[in-house]
Amino acid sequence: MTPNRREFLWTAGAAAAAAACQLKDYQWSTPQEQEGWAPGIEERRSSVCLVCPARCGIRGRTVDGQLVRINGNPLHPMSQGGLCPRGVGGVQALYHPQRIAAPVVRVGARGAGQWRGISSQEAVAQLAQRLGALRTAGRTERLAVVAGYCAGTMDELWRHFLRVFGSPNYVTDEYPDGMDAVMGLMHGIARRPGYDLENARLVLSFGAPLFESWWSPVQAFVAFGGSAAKQSRHGHFVQVDTRFSRTAARAHEWVGVPPGTHGVLALGLAYVLIKEQTFNADFVARHVTGFEDDVDAAGRPRAGYRSLVLRNYRTEEVSAITGVPVERIVALARAFAAGPGAVAVCGSDVLHAPDGLLSGLGVHSLNVLMGNISRPGGVLFGDDPPLAPLAAPRLDAVARAGVARPPVADAAVPFGMGDPARQFAAAAAQGGGPIEALLLYYSNPLASAARPDDWRAALERIPFVVSFSPFLDETARFADLVLPDLLPYERWQDAPTPSSYPYQVWGLAQPLVAPPDKTLATADALLALARALGGSVAPSLPYADMPTLLQARARGLFAAGRGMTLGDMFERTHYHQMEERGWWLAEHPDFDAFWKAIVDQGGWTDQLYDGTDPARLARTASGRIELMPDALLRALGAEGKDRQPYAALRASTAPAAAGTTPTSFPLRLVPYRVSTLSSGTIHLEPWLAEQPSLTLDVHWLPWIEVHPATAAALGLGDGTMVWVVSARGRCRARLRLFQGAAPGQVNAPYGLKHPGGELANPLQLLDGVTDSLTGLAAWYSTFVRLERA
Repeated sequence: MTPNRREFLWTAGAAAAAAACQLKDYQWSTPQEQEGWAPGIEERRSSVCLVCPARCGIRGRTVDGQLVRINGNPLHPMSQGGLCPRGVGGVQALYHPQRIAAPVVRVGARGAGQWRGISSQEAVAQLAQRLGALRTAGRTERLAVVAGYCAGTMDELWRHFLRVFGSPNYVTDEYPDGMDAVMGLMHGIARRPGYDLENARLVLSFGAPLFESWWSPVQAFVAFGGSAAKQSRHGHFVQVDTRFSRTAARAHEWVGVPPGTHGVLALGLAYVLIKEQTFNADFVARHVTGFEDDVDAAGRPRAGYRSLVLRNYRTEEVSAITGVPVERIVALARAFAAGPGAVAVCGSDVLHAPDGLLSGLGVHSLNVLMGNISRPGGVLFGDDPPLAPLAAPRLDAVARAGVARPPVADAAVPFGMGDPARQFAAAAAQGGGPIEALLLYYSNPLASAARPDDWRAALERIPFVVSFSPFLDETARFADLVLPDLLPYERWQDAPTPSSYPYQVWGLAQPLVAPPDKTLATADALLALARALGGSVAPSLPYADMPTLLQARARGLFAAGRGMTLGDMFERTHYHQMEERGWWLAEHPDFDAFWKAIVDQGGWTDQLYDGTDPARLARTASGRIELMPDALLRALGAEGKDRQPYAALRASTAPAAAGTTPTSFPLRLVPYRVSTLSSGTIHLEPWLAEQPSLTLDVHWLPWIEVHPATAAALGLGDGTMVWVVSARGRCRARLRLFQGAAPGQVNAPYGLKHPGGELANPLQLLDGVTDSLTGLAAWYSTFVRLERA
């Protein structure tokens, strides 16, 4: 296929950057001996995988300073030696030929691919000059940082720097799932919940891709994998999903439902639990409000959870909406009520709907009904590791004035953060702010955003754009300066596990190989930038480098007097039992020995969870879990749409976008994530494209999954290249016949590219419908048609 102009410019830009950075020194794999084979010096070091939010423990094997293999670290309590293909494939990313090994500055028009190589010192000086000018002019709020997932010290470092600089514009470009809003409303704990999968008797997953792109897929593998004897001790796993996914294939049972009906099925189960009186009535009476009817502040009658569920979710009606037989609904409810240790896991698929927040409340209400909160095998609310805080910020008058101004991305939604990156792009594209300097950290919105046109317009308006991407991705090639970060196997960084794992783990990533001479880790560049800016910024970040900063933070762990450096199962169990009895034994005589153990073993953990603490049940004003939160009722009343929790959740069966008809766009689009949460990088590791999947012979080209009957009605065969067309745009993919796709649906993965660089991002086809309560995009309200490509 002949490349178009955009593909040609992308290729030319990558080649120019490679030449400027002397990429000839980097090969696809480690260099081989030219004559024969000779043994080398072999080393193994512990670290943490930073490829996705799971933050699994790893051990790198190097030979003569070259990374040759990545294995799992068996001492890491969450991953326990497990590692997904993306983690194993990190060697390919390290030696990728398109890597930028030194800073480059644009010398031609934006996007033309003309670059000049510079030193790291010169790059930091240029950045300091531009940002210093903003501080001198008193326009500090015109600096913005857009950052992908970087939980831990990197996230705090960016926020700390922006605050002391004087800008409120820290924009997260992650994949929010909305569960923090659900927990904030019901429990007063605005935090994603943890799930004790290993000790659960029954795991009922509503749209959570546990074995694919969940917050920690390896956590699910550890919980349900292992030997036959180990698996026999584990609980039953049921996946409720809109497609036969890899997670559904690994489940003991798959329950197929139409998009947007997860909450309907959950409340149908609640109907059976209430009707048969098998819910935990004692727990509900002592710890829950909103279950029974009551009166509002004005004395008017108000229906409670029990009445609403019994009125709106009769089993026959739920069966008609979801397609799940009545007998199976009743069987699932009875299995859920059969004893302690049943947990309902709510995935992002539930929240990405017009009624997403209400659906999420419906799913989580099953856990509340059974009282499976802060209990083994249930929903747990963990804590962050007790790290020492960063140095106290010193804000001068300029910084105080800047942070007092409103941020550009200001979510006008009642709950949650909405989609800050989308809101920022829309505002910046219209000149809101305005923004004069933009720093991009592990964010590639031109590839991953649902509205790339907003981002193109924003980038055209912003005078100075800096990317810290180690690859010349779609967004980085529109930057003025690229100061590439070191790869995860070359830099220091901490890596706390995601909150889906309820126990405290502080992983430590350390260099497995020596970094390129001309490249700085972004953390070190940021600290150098603070020193160059001087004033009140420099003393607010008084760290020489990232290792010094991480050591300073680890002193909080040492002083906490609990937990342990990573150890095997016997050691973890021993410390857990001691802490349960109020004892703790110091492993190391001083901090230096403690720090050395963290480096050698890969981190620190505390496996004690105090389920008797009432603050782990609820931190609401009432001190109880609220099924009918007052804040939610007020927000729904302000909408004026007569919506109520647990009252009218229904499937969306008609096209939502204005001007569409079932004739012009007859098929429902169902986007889904492949086995990663990080955007825009999976194409860098071709080996991953050949990993086994449900469509075993699909490699290299983006694909869509269509039921054979749907394809036959359209006259399309297996392997046909098609355009997926919506009212907003189109993308090209190969059609694959798949029995696991519902008739009338088009299942489309995103994060993939064609070999020539053409994107295939189905999120760009979405109709723009959002949940008005959270601002999250509705993924399944868009309808499309298929055309031969």
